[in-house]
Amino acid sequence: MNCIRHSKYKSLFLPSNVMSHTSNSNNSKSNSSNSSNSSSNHNRRYEREGLITCQFYNKIGACRHGEKCSKKHIKPTNSKTLILANLYQNPKLNKNESDELSQLQLQESLDLFFQDVFIHLSQKGEVASLVVCENENNHLNGNVYVRFYSEKDAQQANQELNQEWFNGRPVHSDLSPVYSFDEARCRAYDTNSCERGEMCNYMHLRLPTKSLLDKLTQGQEKKYASKRLERLKTELRELGGDYDAGFYNGGSSDGGVIGGDGGEGGESGTTNNSSAIESHKSVPTTTGSLLDQLF
Repeated sequence: MNCIRHSKYKSLFLPSNVMSHTSNSNNSKSNSSNSSNSSSNHNRRYEREGLITCQFYNKIGACRHGEKCSKKHIKPTNSKTLILANLYQNPKLNKNESDELSQLQLQESLDLFFQDVFIHLSQKGEVASLVVCENENNHLNGNVYVRFYSEKDAQQANQELNQEWFNGRPVHSDLSPVYSFDEARCRAYDTNSCERGEMCNYMHLRLPTKSLLDKLTQGQEKKYASKRLERLKTELRELGGDYDAGFYNGGSSDGGVIGGDGGEGGESGTTNNSSAIESHKSVPTTTGSLLDQLF
């Protein structure tokens, strides 16, 4: 389906087989992913030994000391949050000395990137939140954090992303302990008053334009609302009876699928069926508007 990207802009995500000529780099990345899985097996041992964990790693998902940190970085075995390390190539930091980029150009660059990443990730699972860091330090610069509504979606997306490329570079994805982006962000940076610069260990976030974020969010909501409705309809059909006729005709007064007619559950079953129907009348089921534009 068509999306709303700029007419000259194409998604920069590529599957691993397209970049097969760089298999050595891909193998190196796979080994890194495997090492993160093996390290997670030691989490319980760390807890038993009473070792001190790194609070910055737990809250921000990254630490400036890296592996040299005196405190333990315990990678989660299950999480709804992923970190895509250094995925965003910030033009403000990667420009030539002679280049002068306006705030409008920087925002347009971020919007194109954010749009591409959001659409790609939302195809893997329903995205709850997506943030992009533009810190000037190495451990946060260009990091992208995505939080899914489902741990299962996050696990599957993590596996798939580690086999993909973005803008000619391998994607490095990992489960992250970050629970709240609001707690991880630098409030001073939001008001252009952060004086710590590259020494700041909190997220310096560059946000997409509101109109773009609204369109992406609405498109995703419609996509997954349709999927939830189809799943509900399938589950109700499995219960037997003439659900289809009851659903599309607004239900029947003598029971329908849920509760049946007569007996102890007849009246309550009718009420539940009508309530279920009413609660889904407002869910959009048509195609061809924003969803088709986005996906």
